[in-house]
Amino acid sequence: MKKVILLALLVPLQVAGQNTFKPGDVIITEIMADPDPVVGLPGKEYLEIHNLSDDTVNLKSWVLSDGNSRAVFPERELTPGSYAIVCQQQDTSLFSRFGNTIGLKSFPALTNSGKLLFLSDSRGKVIHGLEYSAEWYDDVLREDGGWSLEIIDEGYPFHEEGNWRASRATDGGTPGRKNSVSAFNPDTFFGGFENVFPIDSVTISLNFTESLLSYDDIGEFLVIEGFSVDTIIPDHPLARCWVAKLSQPLARGKVLSISAGDGLRDFAGNLMDSNEYSFGLPVDAVPGGILFNELLFNPFPGEPDYIEFYNSSGKVVDASSLILVSVNDETADTSSACSIAVVPRSVLPGYCYAITTDRKSVIERYYSALPLRLFEVNQLPSMPDNKGHLILFSRKLEKIDEVVYEERMHYSLLDGIEGISLEKVRPDGSSADRALWHSASESAGWGTPGAPNSVLVEAAEGVDAVSLSSERITPDNDGADDILIIDLKLEGPGNIVSMTVFDETGRFVKKIADNMLAGQGAMVVWNGTGADEKPVETGIYIFLITVFDDKGKTRRWKKVCTLIRE
Repeated sequence: MKKVILLALLVPLQVAGQNTFKPGDVIITEIMADPDPVVGLPGKEYLEIHNLSDDTVNLKSWVLSDGNSRAVFPERELTPGSYAIVCQQQDTSLFSRFGNTIGLKSFPALTNSGKLLFLSDSRGKVIHGLEYSAEWYDDVLREDGGWSLEIIDEGYPFHEEGNWRASRATDGGTPGRKNSVSAFNPDTFFGGFENVFPIDSVTISLNFTESLLSYDDIGEFLVIEGFSVDTIIPDHPLARCWVAKLSQPLARGKVLSISAGDGLRDFAGNLMDSNEYSFGLPVDAVPGGILFNELLFNPFPGEPDYIEFYNSSGKVVDASSLILVSVNDETADTSSACSIAVVPRSVLPGYCYAITTDRKSVIERYYSALPLRLFEVNQLPSMPDNKGHLILFSRKLEKIDEVVYEERMHYSLLDGIEGISLEKVRPDGSSADRALWHSASESAGWGTPGAPNSVLVEAAEGVDAVSLSSERITPDNDGADDILIIDLKLEGPGNIVSMTVFDETGRFVKKIADNMLAGQGAMVVWNGTGADEKPVETGIYIFLITVFDDKGKTRRWKKVCTLIRE
């Protein structure tokens, strides 16, 4: 029998002789976090609350909090349908001409970038709250100050992103009256799990994209393969984060899946769209275990860079334990560094994950992106447009992977490279091998952050020691057969490989491997260019492969591939 512990956050309590209010009855409808420069309203911070219920609310002992500080309301009544302007006590006279005004002694500072705010009744039950962000303005002309943030559809108060906007009022806000941006904007989607991560071997943290208001038996709905939930408690005033105790310890490095049933809904009643999430107790990253897989270093003007990694280790790794550094090759300066995750996140084996400073912009630009595998970070290291050098370190400062990129690594026939990422043709290939990098295809939207690369070429199978990825290539950057990969499977550790391309008349085209130390295997890429790096014409091309081993033995192969240009 699962034991479920719940905090009295969003659950109504019945007290004899008193009205009780449920979540959404009284809501925060407007926030003036940055009143400077003044547009028309007093140059002071305020917020607005609105009584949506059918009963008069006595606000005595209600609390406005940001999680750190608490401001207690005096005895004031808020009639059904009415608004109240809430501000610092000394600013009350400035706002009283706009309507009912309540001054609080410890009114929390409203930071410009955003913060958590929530309104609790006299019993400590959260009635409404939000975690606003400067991104909600969605208006570069208004986000610099003087304009309030207003909720669009009051009927969906826990619908945050996309339901708030910069005020359109001529004086910068609408304190004490209906919002200038009011419109029908229903909440029709509940993403579900945002992150699941082990705090320790028997404790996991669960984060949801929205407040979880239907949770009387949340523990009964959660299913973790091979485990049961002993206890679960909310760990966030708005019930977005929960902490669960498991019946037995997790095995380190193993991938687990957690799912939720149909009983978990958001405030609007939407079921979770994604009710399954994979996670695991992480192991330390090892050299070569996390590899660079995609780089956008020359984005469109005003848009962010992004970097993608691939987990080739076979184990779960914590993204927050990895440090990304940019190296200035002229000065050897490595001062530009950052963690690749703001919070602990499971990087699963065999998957790729991308990071950027503006997740929304990347998702809007690249339709092939997988949002659940695209994470926002506070900063990225310097990524010059022409050439850059990136190193990934573990928390112990052990080098995990390294890549040097240049703009000339892009496909030579592109008209321009702005907004086009570089992708590896094989995620588990060496990041240092320039031949394994290729421009993302046009058909994939020029980038695939968090998703499989558009130029991905699977390893050829066969009994031959030498295999071609395809019998024909069409180097038009459409993501299909744009390049040829020659795979070598060799015996012994000391093999030297040379590889030359000829046309069907026997004329020399290009040397694509020159006394390359291959060991027991190698991979060579041909992109359809000649020795002058210019595209060759349609035709049949012959590949002469020569291998010298450490015993003096020489082996040769001939392979043929057709190149077609349309």
